[in-house]
Amino acid sequence: MRIGMSLTSSYPLSTASQQVFDELRAQVELMAELHFASLSLGDHHITRDHYVQVLPTMCRMSAHSGNMQLIPLFLLPFYQPILLAEQVAMLDVMSGGRTALICCLGHQPEAHEAFQTPQKVRVSRFVETFEIVRRLCAEDNVSYEGKHYTFHNVSIHPKSLQQPLPMWIGSFADPAIKRTARMADAWVMSPSWTPGLVEEKLHFYQTALQEYGRSSQVTETILRRDIHLGATPEAARQEAEVLWSKGYRGFGPQEMQESLIVGSPDECVRYLENMQRMGITHILFRPAMRGQKEALQTIRLLGTEVIPHFARAA
Repeated sequence: MRIGMSLTSSYPLSTASQQVFDELRAQVELMAELHFASLSLGDHHITRDHYVQVLPTMCRMSAHSGNMQLIPLFLLPFYQPILLAEQVAMLDVMSGGRTALICCLGHQPEAHEAFQTPQKVRVSRFVETFEIVRRLCAEDNVSYEGKHYTFHNVSIHPKSLQQPLPMWIGSFADPAIKRTARMADAWVMSPSWTPGLVEEKLHFYQTALQEYGRSSQVTETILRRDIHLGATPEAARQEAEVLWSKGYRGFGPQEMQESLIVGSPDECVRYLENMQRMGITHILFRPAMRGQKEALQTIRLLGTEVIPHFARAA
């Protein structure tokens, strides 16, 4: 089980933007010190809060990331694919070949309107962008004819150090999961899914991989989970009480109970062992509490008490 963090990217405007950046850097530095496997950041646009933009932030954080894998998430329909290929290839070079992409479809009507990328064609834009980035990072003199992009004999330099550059897909609906099985190097699962739904969708995904003859090619399955850890179960739940009183990210009662991890390191270990038995190989945690003190506490407990458990097991 590889353990990484998908750090919080959204912060209230009442927090100074420089403070947001400095606190994020401190989280990354602690993760590197404690030997986390990976660092991920999300993607969102024209937000009402501060939103840490993924590509420049990941480039800057690469200098503080130690040996962690860097996993920026991109909502592909918003990106020009040739430019994106150039930029992510450069990130892979800057990081010494430590980059993987999470590619998502997204759902943000106001951004589609502002970016003039009609939401009704976002699936076809996603597919074309994915295919173009993959080819440009690996091939010279690429030609492509699609619904949205047509070009001839295009090459980018430098190319990614990794060949091929790992390209994962985050998907939730069954048609999108089948597309993931057909196209991607790995699947990234929803943070809100209960363990029962994880098991059900894993079976669906694995069947799709078999249908496409790709079972032996795909070796990693990634689960996202939001988490708050405390020294004891009681301390963690008391500290996170506000999450239940105000609601959390649209989670229903069952998701709050089964998908949001709030407890002690030992409880976290047992939860991850169950996910590992299902077939999850990599988990991306996000701090459930926005405060810097609570985020660092969770990172420290994961790094000192949870990661070593799985290192010993390996």
